Amino acid sequence: MPSAYRIRWPRLWRAPSVADLVFAAAVALFTVLAARVWWLSKLLPGQDYTQFLVFVRAVRDLGDPASPFHGTYTTGPWFVPTSLPVHLTNLLSYLFGGSIESGGKLLLTLRDVGLVAAAIYLLKQLGRPRWAVALIFPLLDGPWSIVGGFASFDTAFPLIVLGWALIVRWFDRLDLSSAIALGAALCLTLFWHGIAYAQLGLAFAVLWLLWRAPSFRARLLAVVPCVPSLLQYALWVRSTFGSDGPSAAPVWATPLAAAESILDVVWVQVPERTMQALFLACVVAFGLLAGSGNVGAIGRAGRMWIVRNPFLIVAAAYLLGYFVLPLHLSGVAGFSNRFAYPAALALIFGWNLPRGRLARGVVVVGVFGLSAWLLTDLADRFRALASRTDGASELMDRMGPRESLYYYPGPDAGAPEFYSPNKALQELEQFATARHGGLPNSSFAGYGYTYVRYVNGQNPMPGLSGPPAWSPAMTRFDYVLVRGTNALSDPRFRKIDSRPGWELHGVCGSHRFPTCS
Repeated sequence: MPSAYRIRWPRLWRAPSVADLVFAAAVALFTVLAARVWWLSKLLPGQDYTQFLVFVRAVRDLGDPASPFHGTYTTGPWFVPTSLPVHLTNLLSYLFGGSIESGGKLLLTLRDVGLVAAAIYLLKQLGRPRWAVALIFPLLDGPWSIVGGFASFDTAFPLIVLGWALIVRWFDRLDLSSAIALGAALCLTLFWHGIAYAQLGLAFAVLWLLWRAPSFRARLLAVVPCVPSLLQYALWVRSTFGSDGPSAAPVWATPLAAAESILDVVWVQVPERTMQALFLACVVAFGLLAGSGNVGAIGRAGRMWIVRNPFLIVAAAYLLGYFVLPLHLSGVAGFSNRFAYPAALALIFGWNLPRGRLARGVVVVGVFGLSAWLLTDLADRFRALASRTDGASELMDRMGPRESLYYYPGPDAGAPEFYSPNKALQELEQFATARHGGLPNSSFAGYGYTYVRYVNGQNPMPGLSGPPAWSPAMTRFDYVLVRGTNALSDPRFRKIDSRPGWELHGVCGSHRFPTCS
């Protein structure tokens, strides 16, 4: 057949180069190193992570008349933030035979994988060197993952970074598919978490102002993808907070207090973190000093903005929000302090790798070396946590369906592997709720604005606090978990089993133990 009549099929695949394979192998290796920590301990640290697992259990059991959640817990409207991660985790749990804890671990794993993938996509949209993604690994398992932070907020960061990329793509193309993708990302982020949506919206506003729009009409058109999520936001605020909006008075932190605690809300909360952070700062500073200009931003990607490096401005906007926004807002304990971490993430996409091959290699290898140190150290800490808490996990397995557990952490019941040690193990009893479906002593359902709520705002359990002591209210719990040996001498607590450092006692007069002989 003459060549003029041959059909020229588009080339859909090309063989990866050696550089592609090296990049893929390095990214895959460090993503696995980061994500594996969630699977090294049966019980994970996190003040609020267990609260999230309780929400998943509540959503699963609400429709079961035999469950104690039936008639005592309820859900808000479908458009309320935090609804999406709760339902997704419940769905993921069925990949593990219905284990809610495994579903939660998979969600955290997908968070790490998704954040790395979104970062690579954003670097491509910005025309920046792909090796700049190395800087994400020292920050990947940050403070909100390890100790604090509602799991719904922490796992929203892949959506935030993906949203940044879709904003850049939308401003570059102004086509229908980009508008739909960005509009969907904004709505999904609001379904995920309200503060995450506010952070993504702030990035949109900053980039919209920095964008070199081709015309005033184009600048107005660029706002259109935000409309569906803004309507969703208005519907949520009106239905949750009423026509007058949030009523709780905001509380601000002083600038000095905010500055003193910034490392706590950017860096993983473990001992020796200051030295690790200083080493990372030195490597980044070398990269900034040895680099020049917006490296890799060429063609249209380099002409889109009125500044040379738009994500430095985005990072500065988040940092400004950290210092000037209220620390507590609308009953949310922690608002402004959540803006420091996205500031650090945004800085990754304003980070200039050196032009010279040797200098660039030194910076990238230095960041990967630091990441290997950090992630190996973090894995060791999770293994130490497992050795400390596996006994408690085994005792929880002694419980039956829908049986409840009381636990008081006490001043010496922390996890020295992490900072804020009491927070890391503060709500161990809620792991038992996730496993067996018994009601927890208390939960975030009492806030009233979350997706999962108490019926009529009333906690069906007594909400006790302090060391366990027998009382009629204590009989609402079937078991008590305590640390130490012979920790409970009252005969109305019946010792069931023990593991090194832990004891499980039955509560006389409870549903499980109506009498004790």
